[in-house]
Amino acid sequence: MTPSLEILKETIKQLINKGDTYSLKRLLEKVLKGDIVYVFKYLSPQERIKAFKVLLSVDLEKASDVLYDLDEDVQIEILRNLPSEDTVKVLLTFSPGEIAKIIDKLPKSVQQQLLSKLEEEKRAELEKYISYGEETIAHLINEDFIAIEDNKTVKDALELIKEFKDKDIEIIYIYAIDEKGRLTGVVSLKELLTVSENTQIKDIMTRNVISVYVNSPLDELIEIFKSYDIYVVPVIDEEDKLIGVIYIDEIIDALSEKTTEEFFKMAGAHEEELFYENKILKIAKLRAPWLIVTTVGELFTAFIISLFKITIYKALPIVFFLPLVAAVSGNISSQSAIITARGLITGKIGENLKDIFIYIVREIKISIVLGLFLSFIVGFISFLWLTNHAVGIIVAVALFINILFASFLGGLIPVILKYMKKDPSFATGPIVLTINDILGIFIYLSIASYFIAKLV
Repeated sequence: MTPSLEILKETIKQLINKGDTYSLKRLLEKVLKGDIVYVFKYLSPQERIKAFKVLLSVDLEKASDVLYDLDEDVQIEILRNLPSEDTVKVLLTFSPGEIAKIIDKLPKSVQQQLLSKLEEEKRAELEKYISYGEETIAHLINEDFIAIEDNKTVKDALELIKEFKDKDIEIIYIYAIDEKGRLTGVVSLKELLTVSENTQIKDIMTRNVISVYVNSPLDELIEIFKSYDIYVVPVIDEEDKLIGVIYIDEIIDALSEKTTEEFFKMAGAHEEELFYENKILKIAKLRAPWLIVTTVGELFTAFIISLFKITIYKALPIVFFLPLVAAVSGNISSQSAIITARGLITGKIGENLKDIFIYIVREIKISIVLGLFLSFIVGFISFLWLTNHAVGIIVAVALFINILFASFLGGLIPVILKYMKKDPSFATGPIVLTINDILGIFIYLSIASYFIAKLV
């Protein structure tokens, strides 16, 4: 941070702490939008919210521009802490595509107020964006771009560019469209500046444009950026009409957000916790459902163990290995679930039954290798440790079968979720781990019970 921005940050902090709203208003009026966005990153959540409220009371347009340039989690943080009428007022300045990115993370009352105040055309466009779903690239679209009909001249294009001089838009390419708005080509700014002004756009444009459909998954877009080493991709709808562009920095942000979201799912937590700084009961309420599911599941596991009292009575050492079985099968299942979920999300694993069957068979083969290795070690140690050698053999066999089942379960559940149109990464969360514990312990004790009746 430069010395001037450091001074700006400290001045804002001091004015907020003093409650000097008048001086803060005058300061924020004079400061450049980009400086405010940068400094906001280094303020505490409460300081950001207070500063934004002051800015909003002075200049709605500037406040909206600042909010638009902030990270999405900070946008939600601020909007959730504004009076509902102010939230609606700010969002009405956003485009439908921009609203679609965040509307589902706002309270239902705010969503209803916003929809009731949107013009019919804008509301229809918003609903269309929302209909594409979160798994598509629709929420990444930037509607700030320049398009011109391909029968126009270079002079027309340069005149059009001048109209955007006051807008915060990076001009690298000009997109060519036909009379129906369909994408037909692209021209770089460099090309426009090096040809005659009377040249028609269609004579200099590149016709084979790398583009992406609005309902495409994020991973497809990532592959396009990786394969072609480009900076921006135009987005078209089902009729090939140009509706926006996506810059590579949007992809970086989206990947960061997706990674964060997957970590939360794995932990059985919720991203909304970040927006409730000191609201302990609200955070506890968000976490409770996952913990209740886990608690009920493990109580059921305890009940299952109680059904095998006779088996445990005959061979008490069987119980010694329960934590080991639960831990190993849990890890095997998690590894399989994470790899499968990631493969399905990125497209590395095909969605047809043949590809899925081949992949699951591969997972089972891997689990056979791991199962033989781990079962041998556990069986050998228990054979040396326990006086009843039959128990060591039983534990080894039961562990091997349990590992096979855990691997199969871990690979199968993400596939089921995918076919149910759900996010496969949910398969890495606590619900699946609890299911694995219940079934894993049941299988282990059932196998142990069978062999103990034969051998002990």
